[in-house]
Amino acid sequence: MSDKAQAPPVAPALERRRTNLAIVGLAIGMLLSTLDQTIVATALPSVATDLGSLGSVTWVVSAYLLTTTASAPLYGKLSDIYGRRRMVLIALGIFITASALCGLAPNVGSLVTLRVIQGLGGGGLLTLGSAAIAGLVPLHERGKALSYTGTVFAIGSVGGPLLGGVFTDYLNWRWVFYINIPIGLIGLLLIIRYFTAEHTPVRGAIDFLGSALLVSAVTCVMLVTVWGGRDYAWGSAQIAGLLVIGAVLIAVFVWWEHRAPNPVLPPHLFRAPAFRFAVPASLVLGMLLLGAVVFLPQFFQAVRGMSAATSGLALTPLMLGVCITMTLVGRRVTATGHYRPFPIIGASLTLVGFAALTQLDGSTPDWQMAAEMFVLGAGIGFQIQLLVLVMQNSAEPQDLGVASSTAMFCRSMGGAVGTALFSTILVRQLSDRLATSSAGALAPGASPDRLVRQAMTSSSTLSPAVHSAFSQAFADSIHVVFVWALPLAGVLLILTILAPSVPLWTVEFLRKFKEDHEAKLAQAREQAPAES
Repeated sequence: MSDKAQAPPVAPALERRRTNLAIVGLAIGMLLSTLDQTIVATALPSVATDLGSLGSVTWVVSAYLLTTTASAPLYGKLSDIYGRRRMVLIALGIFITASALCGLAPNVGSLVTLRVIQGLGGGGLLTLGSAAIAGLVPLHERGKALSYTGTVFAIGSVGGPLLGGVFTDYLNWRWVFYINIPIGLIGLLLIIRYFTAEHTPVRGAIDFLGSALLVSAVTCVMLVTVWGGRDYAWGSAQIAGLLVIGAVLIAVFVWWEHRAPNPVLPPHLFRAPAFRFAVPASLVLGMLLLGAVVFLPQFFQAVRGMSAATSGLALTPLMLGVCITMTLVGRRVTATGHYRPFPIIGASLTLVGFAALTQLDGSTPDWQMAAEMFVLGAGIGFQIQLLVLVMQNSAEPQDLGVASSTAMFCRSMGGAVGTALFSTILVRQLSDRLATSSAGALAPGASPDRLVRQAMTSSSTLSPAVHSAFSQAFADSIHVVFVWALPLAGVLLILTILAPSVPLWTVEFLRKFKEDHEAKLAQAREQAPAES
């Protein structure tokens, strides 16, 4: 009898431990998915040397971002029907298997195809991980839990190039994929063992048509940004056709979502003005974040002569800026409930940071580069989680999961389009400059693409004159990429200034919502027998 009386005090501690371990397992999945958006960045030159041209291997990044983005909304609906635990395990299984196969890829075509499959798993990990973690904690603690997911995303996005560089320099580029296997298995075991709490699945039809329309429209946009100005002229029939098809698919998607019984992207969320502003702001921020994280390491390798590992380490000021300001802003907003000035400050710093990056060249002092990257990172940190917070608070509490997945979708979509667009600009600019520079004249018979691979992976084999000419051409090309980022940063600033403010969910509000919701359920249960 006394043993039974002593049992209850132990149970909460054990349950809390199980919850924490389940969150760790889910966070591992989210971290791996986010890392694989950028971990390949510092390995691209080595991949190009082994498997193909620098222009073709940019699809190694874009293909993953494409399917990660397109599959995210569908996973949200599938988890409502079949349960989050089951879908998280399926997504992680796909991701681990595809990672192993990516490491074995014999050519760039098979690697891109496998990255498409890997992205199908990554989209589920990123979206369902956030929703599952929110569901494991009490309603009034979800703000704290979601801040952890924001930290995971920031560390994964900026830390990816560092890890990719370390693996490339000290092992080989294939380890950027192999590393997912042991870490992913740890996460898989934790989820199987400790993620037992599950919401009741809601049976309903899957919006397959809406999902197909969304994937097709995103694919058309991606193909335009990758092929335009490089493989086909911007005014060519191929690009014009893709633009027309993409516009029609988007229009049909919007029309269908207003009529679908279970839309993959519910239109009613866009009725809130703040939500409508946060969607394009998240898209632009995703473009700018991935633009910096993917292309700065290439600048460090090609122009500054850094190794892959050192080029990833050079992004540390950017990562510190993101993490420091995101943490400080999160605490300030939690304490005061006021967030309005922070996105504006962040967008202003982002604009200043990219303006400074346009001046980078081979002679820029290290301290100056570090300061410029810190400013840019600080600007991104001010916004990256607040935009998610705005989208969540623009929706009703019961729509928290949908709002969160929409925020992830917008950010990933921006990263996918931005990476493809900036890659096209870089490759086009670099090819034109190398074709007319002294590098081409001093290395007869060497194609621009071969010069790029040789300079970024084995620069010692080039003569000083050729390497100097190549470095200047690459610096000029990166300059154009960052110049193109400036108007996007300007658009982001305008959006944050014009965006209306929304009241934040306070702890008291969430507790009251939970009490009211439970009271309504109890009242409905009491009335049901009387009505019958």
